[in-house]
Amino acid sequence: MTIERAGHFLVDVDLAGRVSVGIETDQLLACVQEAKNKKADGVFGSPSFGFMQDNLDFLSELPKLTKIWFWDVRLRDVTGVYELSALKHFGIHPKRPGIDFGRLRAIEELVWEFNEKDSGLEALSELKMLHIWHFKPKSESFAGLSVSTSVKQLHINWANPRSLDGLPALPSLQRLEIHHCRNLETVDALVDIAPNIEHLVVSACGKISGADAIIKKLPKLKHAYVQNKLLVSSEIA
Repeated sequence: MTIERAGHFLVDVDLAGRVSVGIETDQLLACVQEAKNKKADGVFGSPSFGFMQDNLDFLSELPKLTKIWFWDVRLRDVTGVYELSALKHFGIHPKRPGIDFGRLRAIEELVWEFNEKDSGLEALSELKMLHIWHFKPKSESFAGLSVSTSVKQLHINWANPRSLDGLPALPSLQRLEIHHCRNLETVDALVDIAPNIEHLVVSACGKISGADAIIKKLPKLKHAYVQNKLLVSSEIA
């Protein structure tokens, strides 16, 4: 994000040209009105940028938003998100009540910091890109994790499972990136989970082994970079 103050308000314009307005508690109503005036695509907030709310009720005033991003926040009530039927790009810190993503069916890109009370990820039929952060269940396994089969890009960061076993079959998956998963020992399950994968990147996963053998069983793989070693490169990824 490149956040700048334009007049009295914080604004971010992403690479796709989408405009987001920062929500500041000290001028909450004015920020909401500015988002309306600018016909903003999204809103964002963080304590470091003046967001001190413990709820998202104000979102009901902005039902056409397609993008929200709130980080380093502790929320008591998140029901305001259910007013956003057009929401496509979602990111909220995990210190919050659970969210039923099945009520947000338009989501295409989800930055999901693990909250065991969340549900409905498998119902996101439009989901194309999923970022999973800090998935650390006591089982140290992906067993029970439900993900929409529509996902084309999956990024897993700081997770504790030892293998990819338990992930559902993802026939549409084209790109998988795994970073800082220090328990991860193998990606053998990719053969069954993602037979159509084209790009694989694994970094900062010091226990992983056997990747050379597995990639030979993935006929559509064009690029594989595992632990500082380029294993497959048929094009620029």
